[in-house]
This record gives sequence, C-alpha cells and structure tokens, in this order.
Amino acid sequence: MTEIFKVVLDKIKKEKLRFHHNGGALPRGSNDLPVRNENGRSWKFNCKIEGGNCFSISGPEWRSFAKSKVNAMVTLYWEEDEHVYTIRVRN
Repeated sequence: MTEIFKVVLDKIKKEKLRFHHNGGALPRGSNDLPVRNENGRSWKFNCKIEGGNCFSISGPEWRSFAKSKVNAMVTLYWEEDEHVYTIRVRN
C-alpha cells in the first residue's frame, strides 16, 4: 500500500485539494480517479496534474465527500495488489 497524501482538510481544501506526489501511482493528465473508503463506498474524484509532481483533486464528488470532513485527517492510498485507491478519514 502506497500513501499518496495525508492532509487535514480545511475550507479551501474541501473545494480543491492540491498536493505533491513523487510516485507513479497517479494517472497523468486529467482523469477520473475511482476511490473507495474502508466501508466500500465509492466516488470518482477529478485528479489533475498541475505540473511537475503537483496534483489536484476536485469535482462534485470530491466536494460532496469533503464538505463533512473539514478538520479531519484524510489519507489516500494506492493498493497495488487490488488496483484500487482507498481513502481513510480520522477525526
């Protein structure tokens, strides 16, 4: 399992999250990123490369997910053996 990012969400990040990632676990360009949580619920976040190793996550499903998670620690993982992105939330 590869950690993509770990961040405390704030009011700005709930609209559009920008982060750095040096690994190859994210798609290049602008793509829908299928994500599931630990309970199996799924979302499609828009993932876009912003240049270099900078990425952003946004879109209506990201905002829907993030709006109730302000001040929570959110971590995105790539589970290579299952070929799935998993998101975890800790308050």
